[in-house]
Order: sequence, then C-alpha cells, then structure tokens
Amino acid sequence: MINMKKFMPFASAVALTIGLAGCGTADEGDKAGGAEGGNEIEFWAYEPGSKEHKDSLNALIDEYEEANDVTVKTSYIPKDDFNTKLNSAIAVGKNPDVSYLDQPLVPKFAEDGTLLQLDEYADGENGIDRTQYFTGAFDTNVVDGNLFGLPLNQTTVALFYNKDLVPTPPATWNDWVAMAEEVYVKDQIGAYEGVGTGGWAAWLFPAFVHSGGGSMVNADETEATFGEEAGVEAAELLNSLYKYSDLAVRDSQDAFGNGKLATKISGPWEIDAFKNNFPDLNFGVALIPSKEGVQSYSNIGGDNIVVYENSDSPEAAWGLVKFLTSKENSIAVADITGNFPVQLEAAEDPKYAEDENLSVFLQQMETAVARPRLTDWLKVNDEVIGTALEEITLSGKDAKETLGAAQDRANDILFSE
Repeated sequence: MINMKKFMPFASAVALTIGLAGCGTADEGDKAGGAEGGNEIEFWAYEPGSKEHKDSLNALIDEYEEANDVTVKTSYIPKDDFNTKLNSAIAVGKNPDVSYLDQPLVPKFAEDGTLLQLDEYADGENGIDRTQYFTGAFDTNVVDGNLFGLPLNQTTVALFYNKDLVPTPPATWNDWVAMAEEVYVKDQIGAYEGVGTGGWAAWLFPAFVHSGGGSMVNADETEATFGEEAGVEAAELLNSLYKYSDLAVRDSQDAFGNGKLATKISGPWEIDAFKNNFPDLNFGVALIPSKEGVQSYSNIGGDNIVVYENSDSPEAAWGLVKFLTSKENSIAVADITGNFPVQLEAAEDPKYAEDENLSVFLQQMETAVARPRLTDWLKVNDEVIGTALEEITLSGKDAKETLGAAQDRANDILFSE
C-alpha cells in the first residue's frame, strides 16, 4: 500500500515551462486537450510504482480509446513533482484535460474556476450512480453542493494492536485508557504511539473528534467546531493515553514493530511492512475506539480525478473519468495506485472482504469522513490544528483553552472577508 503520510500541500505556480516525462506528452505548441477540439484529450497521472502497474494503466487507457474512438495522450509525472508541474501548467493555460488531484486541493481549484463542474455529466444520459461510491471519498469532490470530480482511490486509518499485549482490542475510549494503564511498564512498554506532530497529527485528529460525537466544522461548513466539547475530550483522551506512553518508548525506532507499544493508529500500508519486517509480531487491526454510545469514525485519504474547465473535449474527458472509476475498473485502479477501490461493489471482492485486516479497513471506510471542503483547510490543518495538538500533547497546555484559540484562528482564516 502507498504511504499516505505525506499529503502534498497546495503548491504555487513557480515555473513557466514544463518538462514532462512519460508517454504521449503533448507538444508545447498545442493546448493540452486537442487543438482542434476533437476527440483527443490529455491525461496526467502519477508515475506508477512499477512497470507492471504502468502497463496495467496503459492497457485501461487503450481499452477506453478503442471503445470510444478517443485519443488519450498520457503523461506520467512523479508524485512529488506533480502539484508543482500542474500549477505551472495551469498558470500558462497548458493544463491537461483530465488529471489526478489530491483530495484536499479540490476546493481551491474549484473556487479558482480551474475545474469543470460535472453535475450535468454525472446526472445525464452518460452519468453515474452516486450511491455506488463510498460516501466519504465521493464527498471530497463536492464543493458548495456541486460536483468537481470523482474519487479515484481511497484509504483510511484504523487501530493496530499487539495481540500479545492486548488480546482483545479496546472498543471504547474508557476501554482504551483502562488498557493503557494495564499494559504500561515505565520506559519499556507504552500504550499508544501517539498522533505525531504537524499536519499528520491534524489529519488524524478528526477520527478522534468524530468518534467523540463532534465535528471539525458545522454541517454547512460555515464555522469551525473542532474546539468544542468533543474536540476537547478527544485531546484530553490523547493526554490520558500519553500518560502511559513514555516519549522515549514512543520515539524509539520501530516501537510498535518491536513490541514496545500496545496500539497505534495508521493505514493499511503498514500491514505488509509489519509482516515482512517483523515476522514475530502478533498484531491485529480493529476499528478506532470511540466514546461510549458513539460510532467509530475515521478519516479519508487518497486521490480524485478531475476535468479542467478549459478542456476542448469535455465529453471525452468525462468519459475517461467515468471509465477509470467504474465498478469494472475500480479494483484495477486500486491495485495501480496502491489504495482501495472507491466503488462499494468492487470493495466486496474477496481480496479485500475476506482478508482479516483489509476487511477492517473497509468497514472503517464506511464511516470515514471527508475533510472540510474549504479552500484554506490545508493551512488550518497544518498550521493551526497541528500546532495546537503539539502544544496540548507535548507542552502540556490546557486543551480547552488551546483548542478554543485555535478554533477562533481557524474561523478567521476560513471565513473572514
């Protein structure tokens, strides 16, 4: 599985020329969508992780071309360079017709008028059944009630636990704290790895807030709410767990893999790593513990696929989006990208549904919540929430006061004129 820890922030356009490696790169003199406005489109994708995966994606594209009399000029770009190149291309009007797009970037691109609104295509004769997608992943494409893409792949996080230390995983926050006190051995065994720092901590925090009955913003996304009671209780839970998780243990190399930690929250990319690197580790995966009487929630990660407003061939571009995210191709795309399929029926495939660990992530995905679809949410995530959590968990600042101040700052960033 792909390591989703490093979500790419929104990058400003910093260059006026584009050097693209891949197959079928557009000539510099042509608009990336077909100069004649015919059935020729350009598609930008992340460079696949292996030749096998690249061949698989090329085969899908060939199939779409043949079935629809469309030429797709595909450019593969390393993920670390993707946003910079994309923003540079947008700045000079040489963007593709279709591309991958990291989920939290959709609101900004939609606000800027860069993306094509897709409701008329999604609900038209060549449309889709919106109910067949995982809700959390689908919602990452909806901004102010309008659709600007489809989910291409998705992932989420769940609870890993050491079965030798914790035979039965905690289901509630009270269970988790009781377990923490029971397994703790000073400077030797810790209860929980922690949420880390910065943007990663802030990306994990919504799983705690929602599992405590709260939300990051209100229902119509007009006010930040993560500093209210549920958010404060979630932060206090972290401090309760940290009490039984010495920093020296948490910071030791491969602490969970080496059996020094009872629990950690992470994604499915860890499964093979633990199996391959720590064959003696007896671990399991469970839903994230929740407050008593509240359902377990998690968060969403992954990538979407979008069409650009200036495409000369929007119907052909939409067709490719629909084709790659269809039930028939969702599993293949998930294999190529290293995440989970976005179609509910595709996720019922035995390779996911009958695997003791992956099946838990699928169950967790059913209640995974999309990040707020607000243009400056990444700034709030990385600079405001991440900083507040560090102050609470590392510096011992009061959770209510610190999150309250962070919420006020978030509202200023998100909603001030």
